[in-house]
Amino acid sequence: MRLTWTFVAGLFFAGFVLLATSPILAIGVGIGLWAKRAEMFNVLGGESLFGLRGVDGQMQGRMVNVNFHTALVPMPGEPRPRRLLLRLDVINVDVFSTSRAEGLIRLDAWPLEAPEDVKRPPLYTIVAAGRTASIEDDTTLVVERQTKRSVYSLGDGNWLYDTDSPVAHFTLEGDRKRLVALSGMEDDMPANTVAILTYATAQSVIKRVLVTAQDPTRARLLRSSVPLIRPLVRLENATQRTVDLPLTAGIVRIPVTDDTLDLANAQVPMGLNLVPLSPWNLRR
Repeated sequence: MRLTWTFVAGLFFAGFVLLATSPILAIGVGIGLWAKRAEMFNVLGGESLFGLRGVDGQMQGRMVNVNFHTALVPMPGEPRPRRLLLRLDVINVDVFSTSRAEGLIRLDAWPLEAPEDVKRPPLYTIVAAGRTASIEDDTTLVVERQTKRSVYSLGDGNWLYDTDSPVAHFTLEGDRKRLVALSGMEDDMPANTVAILTYATAQSVIKRVLVTAQDPTRARLLRSSVPLIRPLVRLENATQRTVDLPLTAGIVRIPVTDDTLDLANAQVPMGLNLVPLSPWNLRR
């Protein structure tokens, strides 16, 4: 009988200990699992959100969208494309504002050759002003800022060109894809600049040209129509192409020779000039 009571008392004591320690065990197991999950799946953070706040008596709506993408991207100096993990952050400072400039775009790129790659710093980071961005099929990042679209290469993160109008795409012999883009002058350009013409691929710039006017007043008048001008690529014969810019002052016609813009044989309206431009501001 005494042994029976001892056994029963032992059962009660064991039950009491289990009840007292099980919450602690559960919490410990939960923390361990959460930490393991964080180690496995949250190597790269990113959270989309929307919030309201009062600033100077007015409400602002801040929106952050974070998206992850994978892409097979041609890399400069490498024979084969590389698979990249891309994290695109689009930060809208105030959704109630009509200004397209009140925002920030950030893109980070990591190689996807081994799991350890995503634990290291990104290959490159692109940061640009804008409220809208998209990753295009031609392996470029397009950022909209005000009336311009800025295009960046996903191969190295470098800025390629700006454009105010649709881009002209065409293909040369050997399936070499090329494009021509036109944009208005930047703040650091000479006063007689009318537009900037870029001849490029989706990975690099081949040639950049300034369209200038001898008279700065005329240049200012011509600049106002640049967003309405779309570059055209004409096929002269089986191998010869020309790039046409239908400016209000007349058509600028530039032959494409040996995969570059042949400025020496270009046809330019009187009072206008074509000036080759060295690469600048690659990390804009």
